[in-house]
Amino acid sequence: MLQSASVTVKIPAPGPLREADTRIAYIRREPATVAQLMSQHLDLARPGSDAEALRLLRQAFPAAPLAARVEAMKARAR
Repeated sequence: MLQSASVTVKIPAPGPLREADTRIAYIRREPATVAQLMSQHLDLARPGSDAEALRLLRQAFPAAPLAARVEAMKARAR
């Protein structure tokens, strides 16, 4: 027998940005600025491997394409 389900969606009232909302602010930055932020993030995090560096960048910059994250790693290695 099929049952129906109801879904309630709560939309938060406008207010100060929460931690999760701060990621949205990085979506519309210039590519050079994002690359610089990625490089600085890696300098602070000091990952032990390339895989860890990519994981950290993916978490910090979820909207950035993989090519941009790899390019930031290459620029840092120079």
